[in-house]
Amino acid sequence: MKTLILAGGIGRRLCPLTNTIPKPMLPLGGKPTLEHVIHNLKDAGLKDIIIVVDYKKDQIMDYFGNGYDHGVNIEYVEQQQMESVEAAILTGEKKLKDEEFFFVAHADVLANPEIITRTIETHENLQADLTITISLVENPSLYGVAVIDEEARIKKIIEKPKKGTEPSNFAISGLYIYPNEIFQAIHSTNILDQAIQKFITDKKRVYACVWEKNWSEITYPWDILTANEFVLNNLLKGKGSFISETADISGRVKIEGSVFIGENVVIRPGAMLVGPLYIGNNTYIGTNTLLRKYCSIGNNVTIGFGVEIKNSIIFDNTAVGRLSYIGDSVIGRHVEFGAGTQTWNLVPGNKPIFMNFNSQQIQVPREKFGAIIGDETFIGINVSIFPGRKIGYKSIIAPGVIIEKDVDSKVSVVAKQSLETKKIE
Repeated sequence: MKTLILAGGIGRRLCPLTNTIPKPMLPLGGKPTLEHVIHNLKDAGLKDIIIVVDYKKDQIMDYFGNGYDHGVNIEYVEQQQMESVEAAILTGEKKLKDEEFFFVAHADVLANPEIITRTIETHENLQADLTITISLVENPSLYGVAVIDEEARIKKIIEKPKKGTEPSNFAISGLYIYPNEIFQAIHSTNILDQAIQKFITDKKRVYACVWEKNWSEITYPWDILTANEFVLNNLLKGKGSFISETADISGRVKIEGSVFIGENVVIRPGAMLVGPLYIGNNTYIGTNTLLRKYCSIGNNVTIGFGVEIKNSIIFDNTAVGRLSYIGDSVIGRHVEFGAGTQTWNLVPGNKPIFMNFNSQQIQVPREKFGAIIGDETFIGINVSIFPGRKIGYKSIIAPGVIIEKDVDSKVSVVAKQSLETKKIE
């Protein structure tokens, strides 16, 4: 069975990170998100892959090539029409014209290979015409929702129902097995949900594969942290540590839990690492640094003296100055994070954190959440960043600034102050 991966979306809600990096290439545990998806498909036996690309496609195609280095065969199709899941699926029509059934995965949905295997087994055992993976969630209004009967036969699909009107808590988990006839159904209805509903109305065998374990979909910035936790748990938790022979770890470095330490990493005395934790190649960890659970530190990163980082992702080639604090945040590539700079990750009184998306305020579904900082931004010393704030790429923040609101890309921010001088008697 061939697999169609939908990887052409822009990921607007993830800006400023996706201003410079396509969403499938956002790093988690040292690898692009899409690489985790591809390896899970391979482990489940699906090695013939077609990737739908569009936005910043060269970054994806240059990295994965023909797929041989990853143990799979990859072909690419470019999405030419409007940005929609329907257009993305139709982009693969010619490549899949001889397939009776094909598997569909989203490049931003992470699950372990077992869910893929179970979806295939469910499809085959029930002799289904169409199979969709679903999971129980607490907030179904954020997802497409399926209504099923006692035999797991799907009776209805509703896309993101209004809160309080959800007919069930079964969310569609982003994995599908479609028959070739789905193309004609999309052509005739123009809407995927209606195309699936047509199969249901026509008494086709449309079944759900119910998945009880964790999975992760990346839609909002906080989802990146959840996905990173998912990846690090799968990579390390309960599996011991991997420490490269070329790593230079000084005395009095304390390690708790499972950690991955890459090649030529330098860790100076007094540092403490608490896993699960990932540190990429050629990274420097300064004296008395504290790296807490669920940090992913990229390649060629420099972390100065006395820095504390907690549950955060630091992309490649970034430098964090001494005595800084980064909590529950995502920091882009080539960022200069000034000494003494702090990300606030908690509103006093445990009040909700809100983020702004195109003038719409959305509550962050986490008690703690820090900052999102785009590539190549320079942040001066002793800057304070409020919870849930975004700083665009290639911006400059002057020393001592308090970032109370989002900062656009390619701007400079300076705090005005007045000085009063008095003679000392």
